[in-house]
Amino acid sequence: KVKVFWNQKGNGIKVQVFCSTKKNKGYKKIATVNSMKGKAVIKKKLKSKKKYYVRVRTYKIVGRKKVYSSWINGKAIKTK
Repeated sequence: KVKVFWNQKGNGIKVQVFCSTKKNKGYKKIATVNSMKGKAVIKKKLKSKKKYYVRVRTYKIVGRKKVYSSWINGKAIKTK
């Protein structure tokens, strides 16, 4: 499993977590969490001894549209 933490919390803000095995492409959304929780625990079938890249973005619904933040590149994670 992978644990993702963040500091910025806000009412009505959602956090999307994306994961890939390649640094610059192939990201897929693995979780959408309310930012007030401050963390996301993702249980996914991850292969052992492999490097995964995680990136995050936030969004808020304004009127009828979603307003997204810029990408927040996380760190590379190596599974045990």
